[in-house]
Amino acid sequence: MTKRDERTRLIIDQTIQLLRDEGSEGLTLRKVAAACGITLSNLQYYFPGKAELIQATVAQFFTTCQELIQADRALVLPKDPESSRAFLKRVIEVLVVCDNQEFNVIFREIWALSSRDAALKATLEEYYRNYAQWMIGLMEEIFPQANEIVSLLIPYAEGYALVGNTLPLNREKQVAMLVKLITEWPASPRSGKAGARVGVKR
Repeated sequence: MTKRDERTRLIIDQTIQLLRDEGSEGLTLRKVAAACGITLSNLQYYFPGKAELIQATVAQFFTTCQELIQADRALVLPKDPESSRAFLKRVIEVLVVCDNQEFNVIFREIWALSSRDAALKATLEEYYRNYAQWMIGLMEEIFPQANEIVSLLIPYAEGYALVGNTLPLNREKQVAMLVKLITEWPASPRSGKAGARVGVKR
């Protein structure tokens, strides 16, 4: 890792810390610079404005999630229903019913910021489009109805980040519920297996 990479990561880490501790209203470039032990002008060399800093923080989140899942994906045998089910469970645990409270808090704050910043909102929407396509590509060899599954899981993940701790089912039961729902989901007509069940032994 280069010195620039190390400094960039430090800045993003301190941004996350401030978002978690003080919320979006408390996040300023001056506070981030002070937390990093650098001058404001030095911070702005890396991130000219608050929008660029938030965008980099979002990108880092998605990259971290992708790296975790890609490592598990390499272990999956697409033709093995039990392996596929285990992979799906891992995807849901990491990306959907996420127990990383830091991620949940950060994204609540980032969406709050985007409600007042059209450019940031557009950036987030573009990330989510790309993220959805990445998830579809990740799952479509295993689950023919990947479009439908991803269209369910991404909004569920956003909702869970907001209200997951208030739901009547605990995290483990929510994961099990989603795995069951998806593995018993009828394959889409385009797969040529209408009415088939995915990952379920008959």
